[in-house]
Amino acid sequence: MVGSTTTTIPAAPVLGELELVSFSVGDDPTAQGRLALPISAETRSPNTLVYLEVDPGNRIPLHTHNADEVFVLLEGTGVVTAGDERWAMSAGSIAVAPAFVPHGWENTGSETLRIAGFFGANVLTSEFEEPLAPFGVKTFVTPTGG
Repeated sequence: MVGSTTTTIPAAPVLGELELVSFSVGDDPTAQGRLALPISAETRSPNTLVYLEVDPGNRIPLHTHNADEVFVLLEGTGVVTAGDERWAMSAGSIAVAPAFVPHGWENTGSETLRIAGFFGANVLTSEFEEPLAPFGVKTFVTPTGG
């Protein structure tokens, strides 16, 4: 065609293909998981999506964020705690942890929990009671993209 231009459209992130970072919290051997931030200020988005994996018997301890988090459990079974509320969850379940409300996950099943957490903010602060390894800090701030 005369006058047409070929535009290459980049591929969207695929959860199963993300490069995950392993982390642990404090000295508890069950307080560990893997995470990726496929959508954040670093990807020029005004929102953040965190993807988490938690193996059977492990958990993500209570922590807070400076923004509401909407969870979608993609695979596995577990319990989510948000403030005084606890819910049993399985694939397809959804829950919300309001900003600054302590929340966490526990894998109570026999397969890996796969969780997507959505935030309507891109400068996100996560506050834990104990340091996160390998980061060595109790407060984790998502990349700002700049």
